[in-house]
Amino acid sequence: MLEKKLIENWQWVCMWLLVILASIYARPPIPIDETRYLSVAWEMWQNNDFLVPHINGHPYSHKPPLLFWLIHLFWLLFGVGEWSARIVAPLFGLGSLLVTVKLAKLLWPEDRAVGAATPYLLSGSIIWTIYGSLTMFDTLLTFFSLLGLVCIFKARQRKCILPWIGLSLSIGFGILAKGPVLLLYLLPSLFLAPWWSSSETFCWKNWFNSSLIAFISGLAIAACWALPAARSGGPEYEQAILLSQTAGRMVHAFAHDRPFYWYLAFIPLLSFPWLFWLPVWRGWKGKPAEQSARFCIGALLPSFCILSFVSGKQLHYILPLLPVGAIYCAHLVTSVKRQNAHDNAPLIIIFCIISLALFLIPKLSLTGGDREILQYIPSGIFIIPLGCATALKVIRPVTVLGSIKTISSCMLIFVVFLQLALSDRLHTMYDQSTIGEKLNTVQKQGRLVAVFPQKMSDQFQFSGRLTHPLQPIDSYENLAGWAFNHPQQYCLLFTKSENYRILMGKGLASSYRNGWLIFRPAKGFSADYRDWLAHSTKNTATPAIEIAHAYGQTFAR
Repeated sequence: MLEKKLIENWQWVCMWLLVILASIYARPPIPIDETRYLSVAWEMWQNNDFLVPHINGHPYSHKPPLLFWLIHLFWLLFGVGEWSARIVAPLFGLGSLLVTVKLAKLLWPEDRAVGAATPYLLSGSIIWTIYGSLTMFDTLLTFFSLLGLVCIFKARQRKCILPWIGLSLSIGFGILAKGPVLLLYLLPSLFLAPWWSSSETFCWKNWFNSSLIAFISGLAIAACWALPAARSGGPEYEQAILLSQTAGRMVHAFAHDRPFYWYLAFIPLLSFPWLFWLPVWRGWKGKPAEQSARFCIGALLPSFCILSFVSGKQLHYILPLLPVGAIYCAHLVTSVKRQNAHDNAPLIIIFCIISLALFLIPKLSLTGGDREILQYIPSGIFIIPLGCATALKVIRPVTVLGSIKTISSCMLIFVVFLQLALSDRLHTMYDQSTIGEKLNTVQKQGRLVAVFPQKMSDQFQFSGRLTHPLQPIDSYENLAGWAFNHPQQYCLLFTKSENYRILMGKGLASSYRNGWLIFRPAKGFSADYRDWLAHSTKNTATPAIEIAHAYGQTFAR
């Protein structure tokens, strides 16, 4: 049995492991999310406080602690390091692929092609490959939501308490992974069971009673952490984790507030490349809506609609829906008996367009704002999508499953080689190691470090292995005032201005994102800032308001 499973799964497992290794090697932790989460994990580890997460000395209420606990487990096993922290979430991506295959086989046990095609359809999705390899909470959320769906379907198949116990555990650990948002992915399948189930004699009263018990049990599991943490973290933290964070994001987002149609506009990207593969569209013809298909639809559409009307939106919030979409897509496409010569034509055209864009962008004169990032694209990178287009044109598999494997392999190769080609640029733009070493050195000397803008104060705790909080400052003017009053301390600031060398003085300037990080002694910064401001306000050719805009602040005294 084990040998058979290894034979069935070794290809896509190896492909996903390749994605994980390439991602960790090619990319540094990407700000602001990955760097922040690693910093929270480090601060929890450093303070030996595993109940209440902290960031820069303050309780961190935005996310539950399960990811941080798992990072600590890997640090305990392999030592504190970047790779041992960053591999945790992608391994849950691998676990999600395994559970997705299990769910596909449960839904269509008589059709082995569905279970065989599903992992390639999912791992070949561009959004899954990118976000599934990041250190984020959504892969954990996806894993537990999939476990919950497996338990729901099993509970409907047989009268047994074990699936309900599994559902309780999935709810409890899913809430510990990312909060009550897990319920958006599970409750529709529970409530719609009378619709997707084929039985007419089932006792639905017992079903919903069991669902309620599982729901309460799952909340009780999460409460084993939440209630002690709320008492320990103080009134503000208690209100945040028990009410305001979830309710606020549902009604009015603190960030990422977008219109209800935002996800609809991104469906081509969310479903790429399979939406542009013609056999998927032919597979719709003559498909009856049997129980398994209705289960997939019931797990997808209500959750997608609810997420669309939730205030805060990000692409990775859709991640838990992609596995069910891959299963349903596998059900559709594996029924296609005959392939046409032009099935891959839309994908070939898209890869050629991407190749042309990557060829032209480095040759364009782009200036200002985030467009400057595009100039970091290497000149020869257009070969990667062009090679994918060539492979899709030349390789002609006999079976539909063979075509799925070919397209999925091209997508994974595209992502892997794109990351490797961009590796030097990504490290130039996002690597924090140099600044982190400087921060660590001055903190060991007992010095304070003030940071502007203040939102950067939670980004460097892990890279610098910091042991004390940084001092967040809300304006250049206040940073200069702080520096004047603390001449023996240090300043860290981020600027996008091309005139950054004026403020650099004798400090260190490091390229970061689409600007520069400047780290220097406070005394020199205070003096240079006053000289720079005096010179700027006297320059009649450059109005003060334009200077202020260049630095993102109003300097009027």
